[in-house]
Order: sequence, then structure tokens, then C-alpha cells
Amino acid sequence: MIPQVLAFITTYRCNFSCDHCSVAAGPERREVLAAGVMQRVIEQAYALPSIRVIVFTGGEPTLYPELIQEGIKLAHEKGFVTRLVTNAWWAQTAEKAYRFLQDYRAAGLDELNISYDDFHAKYLESFGGERNLLNAIRAATELGMTTLVGSVLYHGARIRSGYLRRIFKDAGIQQEIKFLEDFVFPLGRARRKLPLHFFPSDMEKREQGACQEAGHTLTILPDGKILFCCGHIINSKAQAILTVDSMASGVSLPEIVGRMQRNVFYWWLHLEGPEAVLAELGVEKKFYRRCEACFYLGTACREKLLTLAARKEEIFARWEARKIGLPA
Repeated sequence: MIPQVLAFITTYRCNFSCDHCSVAAGPERREVLAAGVMQRVIEQAYALPSIRVIVFTGGEPTLYPELIQEGIKLAHEKGFVTRLVTNAWWAQTAEKAYRFLQDYRAAGLDELNISYDDFHAKYLESFGGERNLLNAIRAATELGMTTLVGSVLYHGARIRSGYLRRIFKDAGIQQEIKFLEDFVFPLGRARRKLPLHFFPSDMEKREQGACQEAGHTLTILPDGKILFCCGHIINSKAQAILTVDSMASGVSLPEIVGRMQRNVFYWWLHLEGPEAVLAELGVEKKFYRRCEACFYLGTACREKLLTLAARKEEIFARWEARKIGLPA
């Protein structure tokens, strides 16, 4: 599996402090990706033909408009599809939304991904509320962008795709909108602030098997670390098991991706999933989400994982004997 998406976690700073946020983004955070690192990554990503989409997310990336627009401009010039993830705080009126997005569109922005759910709605109220969502979608459409709306769900959540389709229909919004849905995860601020019943736990419906997300997205953190995943544990104490390298090392991005292709843990997640790794380590535990299993691996099983790295050739030979697809 070679990466198809490059995601910049440009900052953990955000003008919202949503209870569900697994990376604990908020107004007090100040981490931000250096412009030089972003430029170097985009230029080197051009040598990786599998990468088609570059995503700028956070935190709230639009708090650093110059940095983000320069990144979008360079990515656009290199031929990548560009996507911006935002909470739409800036779309108080139709005119403001259009003027705001004009600069991003001029830089080469292709896709606008708006985060909106019960958690975001609480904070968006102080900027204008649901009308911001509608203003942002209309402005993006007028400017020729693709629009996506991402929602984090929990049992009893009001705002989900069905609700959004109804309000868009009532508002006369007819263009196609892509909906992305995820479930709340017990990390970051969510672990401290949300009651247990918010987190799904029905083991009969748990995620099992291979994790196709492992390796699909290459993630760059604000400190320059490079991870082969964009899941919930990227800013947790389990982060190290997903980390391939850092842009501070001086190694090029193509070299880092090449190294990733011989990372036994990465391939195990991609081919069989984290529960298979736990079974190999003799751990009999079940988790509702693959991310939860990875968090356990990266915290409770760190020392045991090192033994797998030492057995890399044996494990690769086992997969090859079973005719499981591996890189040449």
C-alpha cells in the first residue's frame, strides 16, 4: 500500500474547544507547522505519483491564512487536488463567506471540508450558527469547489447526514455534497469530558480485520513528524508506533515512504489489522475500534512490539508463503 493522500496537521490551535476533540485542539494551543517544512514536503511529494490529494487541516487552519494559502498555491501548481478542513467560523454572512473563500480559490483550493456536528454546533453559535454552514456551502459552490461535510457521531446525536440533507433541502441547496461520518473516540479532550455512554461499545459490531487506512494517508504533524496514519491516536502517547520519521532528519519524503514499505508493523495493520498483532503478542483483548486497539498496542505493548521488529524477515516470509500481497 502506497500513500494516496498527504495530510498536513498544520496546527493544534483552534477557536473552538469541542468536547470530542481527540487531539485536544483549542485557543490556548500554539503549535504550527513551519512554512519551510510545508514547502519541502509538497515539493518532495511531487516525486510520489501515488499521492493525488493534499489536505490542510488542524486545529483550525484558517487561523493562519498566509501559511495555508501559500501551501495550497504550491500544491495546486504541482498538480495535486487540494482540500481545506474548517469549522466555517468565517461565514457569518453570504458576502463574508464568498470574500473569504475567494482568496483560497485563487490560490488553487479544490475542495472545502466543513466540520459540523453536535460538538461543533455549540461553538459555531457564537459566530452565527447553522447559517455559517449554509453560507460556506453556497460560496464554495459559486466558486466551483467540491463540498464535504464531516460529522462526529455518538448515540443520540442530532446532527448527522439525514438531518443535514433536510436542512440543505429546506435552504434550496441542490448541489451534491459528500458526507463523512466518524464516531467519537475516547482520547484527548473526549477522554476527560465525555461520559462513557458517548462511546460505542457493542462488541458484536466492532471493527475487525485489516485497516485499509494504514498507509492510505501520510500525515505531517506541526512538529514535522511523519506518520503512516491519520487516525485518532496521532497526538497521543501511542503516536510513536505510527511514526516513520521526521522532516527534521534530513531524509527525503520518497526515502521515508520507501522505508515505510519495509515496516513490519505498518504492513501488519494494513493486511490483518491491530487485533492480529495483539494475538501474535499473546494478548487476548477485543476493542470496538481499530484505533482503540492501536492505542493499546502503543501504550501497554510498546516493549513487546519491539520483538516483532526483530522478527521482520520471518514475518514477511510467512506472508509471502500465504501469498499475501507485499511490495517487491
